[in-house]
Amino acid sequence: MFSLQRSAVLSALASYATLTHAATQQTCPTTDVCFAVGVPQQSASSGSGNIYFQIQGPTTYSWIALATGTRMADSNMFVMYQDGNGNVTISPRAGTNHQMPVLDTSSTAAKLTLLAGSGVVDGGKTMRANVACSNCNSWSGGGSMQLSSTSSPWIAAWKAGDSLATTDKDASISRHDDVGSWSYDLTKATIASDANPFVDAGGRSSSGPNGGGASGGGNGGGPDSTGPGVIPSSGAGGFQSAREEITRLQRAHGIIMALVFVVFYPVGSIVMPLLGKWMVHAAFQFFNFVLMWVGFGLGYVLSQKTFMNVASIQGFRETHTLFGAVIVCLMILQPIGGSLHHMYYVKHQRRGIVSHVHIWYGRILMLLGVINGGLGIELVRNGGGGGTGLIVAYSVIAGVIGLLYIAVKGFSSFRKRRGGDARGPGAVADRPARKEMSNAS
Repeated sequence: MFSLQRSAVLSALASYATLTHAATQQTCPTTDVCFAVGVPQQSASSGSGNIYFQIQGPTTYSWIALATGTRMADSNMFVMYQDGNGNVTISPRAGTNHQMPVLDTSSTAAKLTLLAGSGVVDGGKTMRANVACSNCNSWSGGGSMQLSSTSSPWIAAWKAGDSLATTDKDASISRHDDVGSWSYDLTKATIASDANPFVDAGGRSSSGPNGGGASGGGNGGGPDSTGPGVIPSSGAGGFQSAREEITRLQRAHGIIMALVFVVFYPVGSIVMPLLGKWMVHAAFQFFNFVLMWVGFGLGYVLSQKTFMNVASIQGFRETHTLFGAVIVCLMILQPIGGSLHHMYYVKHQRRGIVSHVHIWYGRILMLLGVINGGLGIELVRNGGGGGTGLIVAYSVIAGVIGLLYIAVKGFSSFRKRRGGDARGPGAVADRPARKEMSNAS
């Protein structure tokens, strides 16, 4: 009987902890930098009080910052960096346009407390700040945040580089490498209790041996959630899941689009001079066209995952994403051009202007697609998701396919000038009414 009661109590407490964590809202503006926020019910109801947020990223970054508002100017900014002792420092700063944000020492400065689970974790690979802010509903400069807002704007920035290794909250920081922006529906970030929702299973206080020993907190702040009877929730697990999902989307999008533009489209083009079968060429390229849109769809989902709840154009602020969207939209005209080219050739048994437009338009888009793939790899590398080997592999494959494409097209042109069948000796031509130019793309 006692065993059943004990199991029921533990199950209820575990469910409560899970519920508390699940209510936090999370986003990862780039592959390995993630943020989360949680608002206690009491704070949401009263419009003031504690809120909780988490900043997490690799120790290969010099600093990572989270801020409330829509722009750097007049924002309420929280900068995290390593303190040099295996812990982290959290610095409340006031955003000042495009100048380095400085420590906010005003009476309305954010009152921050680092909580359990903060510090350098994962064997020194990750730095994390679990933070309670007791007055983040308003800040110096006249800014404010509604704790029950359904569209609360947030921004972030980060800089790769060596550790700052300091507990000085006014330490100088270099210009950011990249930025992110999104909105949180704080009504979906409501947590049941006014307690740290990000503590790992088995976590202790911020000064305990397993808590990361955070340094450089603010003035006052929220309570620590590691007292007797408190069941810690698995905040880190949520971030790990979010990162894994983004990584899977990145890989799927990258592999599909690389195959389409680097391999499949060129191979589909050289099918004509190799086989002389227009139906094979058309069917293969149509398959590639559909696959391209699948890859683009995955890219769109990825942009929304990394720029959560933001207008779509925000997700397409990178050159790679914007350029890619333009390329796939322009590719819509290629099947139309192919149909017009086929009809013209069947009727006149020779190429016309529409034929040359179709061929060169396709070649240009394939080349742009390959270039954009390189931009995508560079974007992933900047986010810490790839290395030189990825660039080398992509370049080698693109180079081999490019040389094959040029060789086949050159051979086709040579055979045509010699008056032979570009498909090689012994090939059997199609019926005249359905015959295509052997080196058409």
